[in-house]
This record gives sequence, C-alpha cells and structure tokens, in this order.
Amino acid sequence: MDAVEAVIECLRKLDLKPGDNVSIYAIGAPLIDMGFDPEAIIDAVCLLEAQKVIQLIPGNQISILKPL
Repeated sequence: MDAVEAVIECLRKLDLKPGDNVSIYAIGAPLIDMGFDPEAIIDAVCLLEAQKVIQLIPGNQISILKPL
C-alpha cells in the first residue's frame, strides 16, 4: 500500500463523508505507526488536495470534499 492509499484508508476508517472535517493528527499518528515517513504522508495529503478529494483548512484540519 502506498501513502496515498493509506491516507484514504485511514480517512475511511473514520467514516468521514463530504463536508466532514478531521484533525490531520487523526491520520498522521496511525500512518507513522504503520511505518510511513512524515514526508510521504505530507506528499500524499498534498496530492489528494490537488485532486480535490480533500482540502487543508486552518487549525491543522482536513475537510472531505468527495466521497472516499
């Protein structure tokens, strides 16, 4: 599993829907525990934001824009 797939899987486990917000720390810690490098996690989050799947919002939050 690559970092992008892992980020999506973590968000799915939280049962998030479009319009929901979640702290980036809610996915960061589990991904680190799975062995992902922080830089890979950031790259994956940025890629998902560029694809308009999520949006980074103030307060270290992620907003879900599309169904996961």
